[in-house]
Amino acid sequence: MTSTGGTTWTELTGMPAELLALAERCYAADGGMPLATDPAFLGRRWAGDGVTAFGLRSGDGSLLAAGAVRRGPTFTGLVDPDARGRGLGAEVLDRGLALASSALASSASASSASASSASSASSASSASSAPDSSASSSSLSPSASSASSASDSSSATGDVVTVESETLTDDAAALFESRGLRRTFAEDVMRIDDLDLPPAVWPDGATISSWDGPDVARRFHTTYHASFRDRPGFPADPAGEWIAENEEDEDFLPSCSLLATLPDLGDAGFVVAARGWIVQAGVVPFARRRGLAAALIAESLIRMRTSDGVDHAWLTVNVNNPGAAALYRRLGFQQRGLRARYQRPMQAAGLARSAGA
Repeated sequence: MTSTGGTTWTELTGMPAELLALAERCYAADGGMPLATDPAFLGRRWAGDGVTAFGLRSGDGSLLAAGAVRRGPTFTGLVDPDARGRGLGAEVLDRGLALASSALASSASASSASASSASSASSASSASSAPDSSASSSSLSPSASSASSASDSSSATGDVVTVESETLTDDAAALFESRGLRRTFAEDVMRIDDLDLPPAVWPDGATISSWDGPDVARRFHTTYHASFRDRPGFPADPAGEWIAENEEDEDFLPSCSLLATLPDLGDAGFVVAARGWIVQAGVVPFARRRGLAAALIAESLIRMRTSDGVDHAWLTVNVNNPGAAALYRRLGFQQRGLRARYQRPMQAAGLARSAGA
């Protein structure tokens, strides 16, 4: 452990009770995703293979702030609400970025060494068995390996570090931006506390199907794809992957997941629900402005309350979709916080220096 400005750095291992308590204090102050206090959710980010977690303690040993870097690399951090305004968030972030930089440098060095070894072995083999130039030209070169490893990077000359927050505050956003991080994703987190809603009002002739069997599930996916393919950054998940992701969720509610079909238009809108959650909802472009989304969500929430005893529900909505957010507010949802992801390229040269280490 080392000291800095009256606080002491400490290594964190596993999921100590003090870390869970810190997460709960941050969530109570900042709002955001309720999963931010779930031990299993936290465990995937703060413990296990490939995770380096650390903290700042006060003179009396209390945990004031903490950070973790996992494979990716991805950093997440927490600062006790009562300890803010003292620069602890900046210290934790800079340490996390430095660790992420080191991880990227080590990975790049290992990849380069591996590629060079493979290239040398291939060239030696070619020289002994086939002296013509065409044989040696087929060997793997370091430059080819580098190009391959950079294919999912945002920069052709380096890799990317991600900073995530499930309980984003304005001060945290300003800190991230001061370190050259750019926001790449953000969602409002919303909650409704009264599910005693009036009956859903459907467009004329609408018929409703619940998620029942593989054929209907594929129709859900087709409608999902048609509803969101015009949105920026739509991932276009394959049917099998998207269906499995929903069905394998232990809280998935097939009876509350609904598909709406309109006369002469076919399948036109859908909602996927899990216990206490509206997971996704969408309407295909040609069926919008008919009240279909509001009816689907209202009916799903009503079923959730009457058949599963749920008394509140959550959803998230991308900040670049204000129309959907306005609809959710009309239904009774209220904003409870913001979650976001930030990124910046980390160059192969001078990584630790650029991270503020």
